[in-house]
Amino acid sequence: MLGAGFHLTNKLQRAQSDASHNRSINTKELHASSSSNVERFLESVTPSVPAHYLPKTMMVKERRGSDVAELQTPPYFVLGDVWESFAEWSAYGTGVPLSLNNNNNSCKDRVIQYYVPSLSAIQLYAHYSHPLTSRRLSEESDSDFKDSSSEGSSSESERGLSLRKEHLEDSSSDDGEPLSSHGRLIFEYLERDLPYIREPFADKMSDLASSFPELNTLRSCDLLPSSWFSVAWYPIYKIPTGPTIKDLDACFLTYHSLHTPFQGAGVTTQSLCELQPKENVEKTTLPVFGLASYKLRGSVWTSIKGSSHQLVNSLFKAADNWLRLRQVNHPDFIFFCR
Repeated sequence: MLGAGFHLTNKLQRAQSDASHNRSINTKELHASSSSNVERFLESVTPSVPAHYLPKTMMVKERRGSDVAELQTPPYFVLGDVWESFAEWSAYGTGVPLSLNNNNNSCKDRVIQYYVPSLSAIQLYAHYSHPLTSRRLSEESDSDFKDSSSEGSSSESERGLSLRKEHLEDSSSDDGEPLSSHGRLIFEYLERDLPYIREPFADKMSDLASSFPELNTLRSCDLLPSSWFSVAWYPIYKIPTGPTIKDLDACFLTYHSLHTPFQGAGVTTQSLCELQPKENVEKTTLPVFGLASYKLRGSVWTSIKGSSHQLVNSLFKAADNWLRLRQVNHPDFIFFCR
């Protein structure tokens, strides 16, 4: 059981629904016959949220000689919409169509593996002039992070949320807040609980928002490029059901940006958000820019000479570099690297 919020009945209802409709895993569900299982996983866990635009009266203007040009700004998103996009995944899991032979298109070699998401980490950075009070939240636990098969955990009171203020060793601002080249850290949460007692992602974000309501109202354009969050994905069941397949017990950490940059002359930060039209409603996606895996093995996921292996390595290095540059000790990432 992965967290008190994830109910077995939800899992069974989804399985029964798929079976009653005689759901077939066709080529379309596999996205493309040339796609690897890793690529299909990344596509399946990429959140998509409504896109918003700043009103024209607020658009940034740039002087070019004697002319003033209006800069095109990318769409922004509201953080509450991001957490809401995980609601169904948190209740039922997200289905990832996989080929057991990776590039084999035989129907008998296809399954849908479901993964349940949980919050792994989040950091929000804003300009030093931002009015919000900094918060750092963490789960306090007496036990070190162990394999999901480990037994025992600290009580709820021992794992209670605590607010603490931490200062950088070098310097701090006049009001005592840490100074950083990445901006002002206004919110941080690093999950330390064992995987099987964690709340699903949507439930956790709701709990955190009760202590920090701005988690639902902040916009990506309010945040700096160093703002990000990470999601832990653990397998729960597959369709069709059958014997356990060892190679499918892999777990993942995905990293996503929470920043929308302004574009124009002098702006060099590349947007990590991509536009995606969907049912005539403009959406923006939060693609995976970093990845870590645990128990990733076998040809089901990658081959040593294949592009999937290179993709996994590239995304892992991106996640590692991201954390190193920001001097973040991400508990899940440390465990996945063991």
